[in-house]
Amino acid sequence: MNWGDFHRYRWLAGVSVAGLAAGFAPALRAQDPEWLRLNGLPQVSVGVDAEGSTERTKVANGTSTYDHYSVTPLVGLHSTGSIYHPNLLTFDLGGELGWGWDNMTSGSSGTSQSRNESAELVRYLAEFNLFPTKPFNASVFAAQDHSFRDYGTFNTYTVDATRYGGRVNWTDGAFTLNADLGYRNEKATGLSDASELTETYLNFLGLHKRKFGQTTLTLHANEMENILNSGSSYDTKSWSAGVSDSETFGHRHQIATSTGLSYSQSEYSGQQMDALNASESVLINHRPNLDSYLMMNYNRSELRPITSSRVQGTVGVRHQLYESLTSNLEGHGSHQDDTADTGGSTYDQYGVGLNENYLKHLQSWGRLSLGTGVVVDHQDQNTPASLQTWFDESHQIYQLSSPSYKKEFLAHPRVSNVMEVKSGSYSLPASDYQVIQSGELTEVQLVASPSFSTASLMTSGSLSVTITYQSRSLGSSSYDVFSASAQFRLDLWNQFGIYGRLNWQDNNAPPEVLTQTLTDLVGGVDYKRKWFRTGAEYESYDSSFTQYQALRFFQNFDFALTAASSLGFDFNETFYHYPGNGDQSQYQSMCRFNTRLPLALTWYVDGGVLMQEFSGTRQVQGVARTGIGWTRGKLSLRAGYEFNSQSTASAGFTEERIKHRFFTYLRRSF
Repeated sequence: MNWGDFHRYRWLAGVSVAGLAAGFAPALRAQDPEWLRLNGLPQVSVGVDAEGSTERTKVANGTSTYDHYSVTPLVGLHSTGSIYHPNLLTFDLGGELGWGWDNMTSGSSGTSQSRNESAELVRYLAEFNLFPTKPFNASVFAAQDHSFRDYGTFNTYTVDATRYGGRVNWTDGAFTLNADLGYRNEKATGLSDASELTETYLNFLGLHKRKFGQTTLTLHANEMENILNSGSSYDTKSWSAGVSDSETFGHRHQIATSTGLSYSQSEYSGQQMDALNASESVLINHRPNLDSYLMMNYNRSELRPITSSRVQGTVGVRHQLYESLTSNLEGHGSHQDDTADTGGSTYDQYGVGLNENYLKHLQSWGRLSLGTGVVVDHQDQNTPASLQTWFDESHQIYQLSSPSYKKEFLAHPRVSNVMEVKSGSYSLPASDYQVIQSGELTEVQLVASPSFSTASLMTSGSLSVTITYQSRSLGSSSYDVFSASAQFRLDLWNQFGIYGRLNWQDNNAPPEVLTQTLTDLVGGVDYKRKWFRTGAEYESYDSSFTQYQALRFFQNFDFALTAASSLGFDFNETFYHYPGNGDQSQYQSMCRFNTRLPLALTWYVDGGVLMQEFSGTRQVQGVARTGIGWTRGKLSLRAGYEFNSQSTASAGFTEERIKHRFFTYLRRSF
């Protein structure tokens, strides 16, 4: 794909939409045309935006400051309507424009400089919809905005964004085709970082739905550039194509199949990765309480000079003997073949597993859930090469500050190089995650304050990613692996819960072969009643690769003070102990208050503190926010204040960042 041409001809989307309008105009419903119809008079507004912030950064004995204040009067206009006919072309146009005063002052080491200048503020959203009520329809849009975004990372970003693009859709009975093409540029500034993200994308989706099946075709192309702190640039180019088909067979539609084929290519940090994936699955419902299934997957990945091919297969039977008891018997196997300039390696695994799950309601006072499983695998590995490469291994990685944080280890020991961490088609900058060695294992963890681009993809402090990495060879050997798991949970009176989990693994590998033995034990209790919820959990992780003990607590308070106000508190405490390698601790608290006041006023207050300490590094983050909103007729007001702080201390190095920000937005519509 020629990416230069891709950028150069983005404007064709808009021209194509305009040309199609002329061709389809005769199909419009008979009605007196009106070349321009407005839905009422355009709405005019006037207002003023005032913003200000002051930042202070102290590193060791040096201090720098940066102050910014602006006042901008604004005039706005908003209108909706149609051109020629409402079934031909509708539009929604709105925006505001202002010129104002902007002052920036910065200082460091006894020197300072100030700059006063006029500045413009532009916000707009323009959208045109062609044939909005027809099977064939299209739309184009352009937008610019200046806003503040909080992604729950103790860091609020100031974001200036520009977006434009178009979409075409056609639906005719069983067929659906749609495509969208777009561009966005976002400049974001937070407490400790600044970034500029530029993305161009193209997506296509084709669907053919049948009574007992569906065929899907997808195409995706994406080019993304992320510039961090006006310095390092991280560029990603990717495209993919895929086709899948699902069918249902049998006189009672008891057989369901799914087939998929996809190819993708991505470029990042001067490297190109190609991947081909094929999959097949079959599910057969023999009786209401008996199912069988078959799943096959083939993947071939190439990252020159490394090529990896892997075939995986699973076949199993699920049986529900009683309403509360479900059994699953499964056989599985995989073969992986890697080739590189330094030599080749193979990795084979096959085995069988049995799982039993029991769920029982104990009259009206309780519920019991039990589960157990055993797996026996045989593994053959022939790895004369010094390094092995593992492509796109799926993980859910966390920030240490996430209430749901748990350690996420890469599957293979002795990792020497984490080559790429991706979320979808976006490659995370290396500064957004940290690689932590724990014995023979490697944990990948999101940093406390990731860049804006990564923070915008996160959910509750975690991110679904795929990781490509290399690990040192474990040699050639043949051995058996025995695994077992068990879990239980007892809920009493829908308030009190007791639970536990056990994962165990052993093997008969020769002593000179590095293989894992594991005993992971988790136990906990939780309690909830009306506005209060609390819990505690203990974990003992004892592996031949690494060991740790963890203790976790949480407390949540949620009060509905009145019909118009609420108050909440969240506390989390986590402690990790690594025998012979130090401790890790984290304390987090958040408070939230919202209320509706007389005279159409709303008021919110929230704030929190995060303190964490690990490997001699201590970091404290804090945030406090408050704001009011008021609307009376066509007059509206928003005002607020925010405080952010971050301090880091490690081995004699100290850094402290403090930021104060306020804003006032006043609008009057006519």
